[in-house]
Amino acid sequence: HPFGAPALSKVAKQRPLWGRLVRGLLTFVIAVAALAVSFEFAMQNPAVNGAVRCTVQETFYEQRWESPPPGTPVIEATAVTEPVRDACDAADDPAIWVHPSRPEESLIIGTNKQRSLNVYGLNGRLVDRRDNLGAPNNADIRTMAGRTIVAASDKDGAEIEVFELIDGTLLPLSGGPVPAKAEEELYGLCLYRTQQTLFAFSTDKSGLIVQYRLGVDPTEGITATPVRELGLPSQIEGCAVDDAAGRLFVGEEDIGIWSFDASPDGASEGTLIARTGSDGVLTADVEGIAIYAPASSASNEGFLIASSQGNSSYAVFDRAPPHRFRGRFQLAFQGELIGDTDGLEVTAAPLGDRFPRGMLVVQDGYIRDAAGARRNQRFAMVSWADIETALSLQPD
Repeated sequence: HPFGAPALSKVAKQRPLWGRLVRGLLTFVIAVAALAVSFEFAMQNPAVNGAVRCTVQETFYEQRWESPPPGTPVIEATAVTEPVRDACDAADDPAIWVHPSRPEESLIIGTNKQRSLNVYGLNGRLVDRRDNLGAPNNADIRTMAGRTIVAASDKDGAEIEVFELIDGTLLPLSGGPVPAKAEEELYGLCLYRTQQTLFAFSTDKSGLIVQYRLGVDPTEGITATPVRELGLPSQIEGCAVDDAAGRLFVGEEDIGIWSFDASPDGASEGTLIARTGSDGVLTADVEGIAIYAPASSASNEGFLIASSQGNSSYAVFDRAPPHRFRGRFQLAFQGELIGDTDGLEVTAAPLGDRFPRGMLVVQDGYIRDAAGARRNQRFAMVSWADIETALSLQPD
């Protein structure tokens, strides 16, 4: 077969080549799959997870922001907490527990969104830590029927972690964590207490807001029943509820601060009370939000505070409508600027000689110090009396 022999010979030569290619491709696919499985398994280790997040943060995140308007006062923080254990973007949101009889023994609960909830004294020292929580992002606290309830949003698990704070220790409630609805990543969380009921609001990256009725039963533990959904067009995180006024405040990060009726049967439409951009007083992102509410005052006295992260400042508004803008300030500790703040919290309760008119706590979001070395994040404590003086916030 003079014409067939070369063709057969060519086919015979090609088969080993294709076989090698197929075997090589299968080996590559198996190796990639094995690496993916190994990576997923390794990411379950908080230390590895934190290191990967840190590497991404250091590689792709450049810390920069706009400058606030000239003349913005810089207020010196009174104290800072111990740094969180994990580097890069780890600390996020604080909550404040006020001791009912010894206010100088009050506590700060702060999130480390790489793995834990931390409890600090007013001297900044760590007194308790609850580990292996996934990614606790935002935290809030309320006292209900004699029990102090601490809740935190878990970004990784789309859950709400719920604890009882007893003698400075966070004890998980049975039945928890409870699942939370999230169309994208679960972000923010805030609590709302009426005389009879405890509620939680969760927010997510898509703009979804879900309100839950929380049940805290001595035997059955914690339950969370969804009662309504609200929504905004874009990403939201920080939120706070003015219990006395029954108002929910939510930060749409690129747009501004919204006010909603907090009652479960309230209207779903919100009111934009403060804007970002050239026509507003905030610089995106809008992050932490908190209510300064004097206990002895009417619900129309006090202030709303927000982190204007884009220029590392803090904006103050009247607590009551129309929420008049009262001024902005920046913070420093030992001469070093505090900024890039995510979460914050405030209390009007006197907390001893250093905080006679209450205290603001903010996350210090700086990732590197002035020398360029990486520094773990922390929380800073500021006397509200100093803020009042700087912005002339005494009642009109």
